[in-house]
Amino acid sequence: MGKWEVIVNDESYSITFEGCKVSGKASLKINDSPVLLSPTVVKGIGIFYLFEIGDSEFILKLDLNNQPAGLAREGVYLETGLPIEEEAITALRESIYASQSQAQKERAGMGSFLTFVGLTYLNLILIAVDASISFPFSAFVPQIIMGFGLYGELPISPAIMVLAAIAIASVYLGLYLLARKWTWPILVTIILIILDTIVIVFFAVDDFSSYIIDLAFHAWVVWSLAKLLAFRAKTAEPVMEA
Repeated sequence: MGKWEVIVNDESYSITFEGCKVSGKASLKINDSPVLLSPTVVKGIGIFYLFEIGDSEFILKLDLNNQPAGLAREGVYLETGLPIEEEAITALRESIYASQSQAQKERAGMGSFLTFVGLTYLNLILIAVDASISFPFSAFVPQIIMGFGLYGELPISPAIMVLAAIAIASVYLGLYLLARKWTWPILVTIILIILDTIVIVFFAVDDFSSYIIDLAFHAWVVWSLAKLLAFRAKTAEPVMEA
């Protein structure tokens, strides 16, 4: 046993179990298309893998020796016509809930990251047009460089200062894009934001009240990214693969 022929929405599908990876993921081929499935282990019963074809839900069961023990469609084993074990259904539901919770944590952390990057660029634009407003949830150093470059009296070309500000902001953007696949850019970003916060503290020595909101939002984004980093370290799996 390890190959099944099913019909979904009047189309034929061939499902072939090819084995398990070291990670525990099952390797299938569905009409010659490779698929990797994450496991849900039910103690004393087996290992279950949930997947969908069209609008039909399938569950592959392996025994404790990683050998195919059955394929269920809509909760019923194709081989025997018996319902799938209740313990497996419960475990799969819990696994789906956990996956959804993990996705929410990932979106929240990366959303904070993207907001920080986006507002940094927006503030540079506001400084360039000499607007009277700015947003605190952003990098401080690029704004200072842009402001001094355009309105300060420094012996450095304004164009160089502006390009430097954009380059630093672009470092954050690059780290965000890399963080969609890897974890280390998150740690690098946390370090950079802490350094950015130190610069704010330096400017806030004479007028702390003017920078308290910036400091609070910097603390918030560091906390958000630290939680994302801890979550990534805990799951220890690549994310956002698409």
